[in-house]
Amino acid sequence: MKSLLTMTSIIGINMLAGGIPTLTPVDGFPNGEAGIDQGVSACFAGGFNDFIVMAGGCNFPVNTLAPDSKKRFYKDIYTAHTDATDRLVWTKVGTLPQAMAYGVAVTYGNSMIIAGGTNDNGSVKDVYSITIADGKALVDTLPSLPCTLDNMAGAMVEGRFYLAGGNADGKPSNRVLRLDMDNTAKGWEEIAPFPGIARVQPVAGCAGKGRFCLFGGFKPADGEKKAELAFDGCIYDTATESWTTAEGATDDNGEKIFLGGGIAQNVTDDSIIVVGGVNKDVFLSALNNPQPDYLSHPIEWYRFNPYTLLYIKGEWKIIAKSDATARAGATLALTERGMYVIGGELKPRVRTPHIYLLEPTSKQ
Repeated sequence: MKSLLTMTSIIGINMLAGGIPTLTPVDGFPNGEAGIDQGVSACFAGGFNDFIVMAGGCNFPVNTLAPDSKKRFYKDIYTAHTDATDRLVWTKVGTLPQAMAYGVAVTYGNSMIIAGGTNDNGSVKDVYSITIADGKALVDTLPSLPCTLDNMAGAMVEGRFYLAGGNADGKPSNRVLRLDMDNTAKGWEEIAPFPGIARVQPVAGCAGKGRFCLFGGFKPADGEKKAELAFDGCIYDTATESWTTAEGATDDNGEKIFLGGGIAQNVTDDSIIVVGGVNKDVFLSALNNPQPDYLSHPIEWYRFNPYTLLYIKGEWKIIAKSDATARAGATLALTERGMYVIGGELKPRVRTPHIYLLEPTSKQ
């Protein structure tokens, strides 16, 4: 098997080599918990060479659009091997200590690290390491966060796990936390907050040597202050311990793309794929001028982001456009076959169990 570093480098190089990546539908979704087969948003997932790990997530499985429909959270851990077929066969391999969604998952070595999130009992500060051995999930506890945290973004940068934005102790936040994976006993440290407005549901990644970046997200309404969207980004440089701003993405017509609700994944040390997210105009209107019929519109009315974007060396490129990936709250898992786009919602409340494989048009 290729090492994870080699595998991501090869995929990244092919993504950058030109051409439009192929997008292939993949059958199969976990069905070990009642209701999960309808698809989930905000689950935890990671790729390891030839298999995927997936855990948690949430949906509205009963009377989805009814005003009193109850959100359900999930806790089982599943794996699926990626092979030459266009189907994933999922196997339950364990259970999380609690049902969770809306946190962050990153891969580190042969483990998936998950942090924060929320469930029926509220936001959590727990952090776990999941390793698959002999067909079973081994779940270890890592140092807890200094606050409850959900709907944030995160990434691994040179062996340090960064988390930024989201709701910290229930409030929209500019806080940034990091954990040194080589010295976890030290616990989480808080670094300088990112500039500008708080960012709930942003995306994040590694923008090169010692550089953590954050894009998108929104600040909810507060009293008489209306909600705001963030289109630009900010980059933290560990060498200078300072933040700088960065340009946001634009579409074919030069219009700003809102990345809030999307998902990001590094394919090399300095290149990041971003998929999905909500539409800036529809979402901002819903935040500031909520309407009673908001949930009743057809999927296309919400105009979720159909672009797959690549961020590299400070520049954005559109590498694909498809309604299949126009979803919010999806999860990405990078394997030796390519990148799997898992779950998410097609419109508010409505999840999807459909999985797609994004892979380079050329292979080495």
